[in-house]
Amino acid sequence: MRGPALIARSMSVASERGRDGRAWQYHSRSDRHSKVACWALLFDLLLECDVVRDAAARGRLGFGINHEMVGAINKTLDLVLTIVPPARSSRPRRDFAARAVEFGLALDTEDRAALDALPPLCEDTRMDVSEVAIALEAKACMTEHVKSLPRLHAEILATGYLARRAAPRCITVSYTLVNAAPSFVTTSAADRVNLHRQPEDALRTIGMIARAVPTANDVRDYGYDAVGVTVIDCRNDGSAVRLLDKSPAPATSDHVHYERMLRNVCAEFRSRFRL
Repeated sequence: MRGPALIARSMSVASERGRDGRAWQYHSRSDRHSKVACWALLFDLLLECDVVRDAAARGRLGFGINHEMVGAINKTLDLVLTIVPPARSSRPRRDFAARAVEFGLALDTEDRAALDALPPLCEDTRMDVSEVAIALEAKACMTEHVKSLPRLHAEILATGYLARRAAPRCITVSYTLVNAAPSFVTTSAADRVNLHRQPEDALRTIGMIARAVPTANDVRDYGYDAVGVTVIDCRNDGSAVRLLDKSPAPATSDHVHYERMLRNVCAEFRSRFRL
């Protein structure tokens, strides 16, 4: 799958602007990393899941980035995939490929060829008459891992519950980037470097996600249908962001492995939606 390597390559390019005009690879007050992660994941889903790709080819799917799901409780999700009614009137809309340029995805030659071969997928601007099929929240734990765990856990739990309340039939997905770099340059103080205890910090974060984030098999009301983790080495100092595929990254047998997350999403889409 192409997504994780694409995320690392795209985050290697400094683009975030702090108050002093400095470019950063990661900035806590920016959501660029989330947009990059969501785009890359949807790219893989279109490439690897035949039922999603076929539905897109028939014009029955739309997508939304940072869109508010309207229901009993409103919730803004990082990424949604929607079922488009057959009688939907056409209107000019941003497409999936255009968003890659806007978000600064660092596509290589093979990525571009794969993207060109995909059916068009347009942004759904009329979510009020669409059914949300997939609701995904993207998180990142980049530094101060242990300190961040309670907040990260609470936010993941809340998102799963609210997404399910807003759209009971939707497939809920939690996706987290975990930083396994030994050090990290913070944006809150001038070039202050946080030192990490690695791989312990990354392993503790991944362990919390794997064991403490409920799945739908355990808790139907707010458990997630798919949970995934990608581990990167991001020092935020201008050096290249690296994708890690060995420990502390999840093993292929772990349910939070990226590929298993995508396979679970595809299987759930196949069983729930007949388009």
